[in-house]
Amino acid sequence: MDPTLLQLEALDAIARCGSFGAAAAELNRVPSALSYLIKNLELEAGLSLFDRTHRRATLTPTGRRLLEQARLVLKERDGLTALASELRSGWEPELRVVVDGALPLAPVIRAIRAFAEPEVPTFLRLDVEYQEGVLHRFEQGAELALVLGFEGGGGEEGLHCTPLGELVLLLVAASDHPIASSKREDLDQHNHVELLVRDSAPAFEVDRKPSFMGNRNVMFLSDFQTKKTALLGGAGYGWMPAHLIADSLATGALVHLEQEVNRWTYFPQLVRRPDQPLGRAAQLFIANLCLPFEALVATE
Repeated sequence: MDPTLLQLEALDAIARCGSFGAAAAELNRVPSALSYLIKNLELEAGLSLFDRTHRRATLTPTGRRLLEQARLVLKERDGLTALASELRSGWEPELRVVVDGALPLAPVIRAIRAFAEPEVPTFLRLDVEYQEGVLHRFEQGAELALVLGFEGGGGEEGLHCTPLGELVLLLVAASDHPIASSKREDLDQHNHVELLVRDSAPAFEVDRKPSFMGNRNVMFLSDFQTKKTALLGGAGYGWMPAHLIADSLATGALVHLEQEVNRWTYFPQLVRRPDQPLGRAAQLFIANLCLPFEALVATE
């Protein structure tokens, strides 16, 4: 059995309209054409779909069951037609975005929520990476990247970069950690464990990336929330985005260390390729992202 869409449309219309004549008028066909479609469908299926002992077109139990599946097929057809129309109107089939995990996720979540609307046909894929892993993922084909920034706060040659404000990192430790009570002139961080979020670029899967401060005692962690837990537990000291530890600094659970360099500012940027025009999905993501982003990034 290989039913056609015309046969399934006829079956659905007759069941809804109650007669071959009314269904033919809805489909802009003559009744004999619908009778021909249904007769062939019954022959191909080897089933009787209508009880012809009544004046009104009445489905048999077998016909009702076949109609259920037919309507699923027609619904899929309508969805495919709508999708094709939407894609022709400038929506991308898929939008891939990569975000550095040090950045605030609240504005990113706002952008993601816009893709839950039924009129948005684009599939969104968002990856959270760290450090050089962000640009690696971007180079693998992502359309947009939210990076910590480039040296000097400028852009990267060949990329379109939009500034997103500032991101402050602070050097911190738990208030009861021995390093927290050390004065600047007595501080020797090399005697303590430095906590680091692992660079997610494949190049550092085997060979670790050197620590920012050149410490020989290091503990690599998967993300900043895990690192915050380790800091609060007194496992060591390390750099943290200020927006992630504002509560812990306010309560005194974490303290800002009196190190010569204890504050670092990044200039996050939204990165895309200038030779690839922005589709409607990319525009939607950016429109929902940028308005609140600068204020949230700058929060300490």
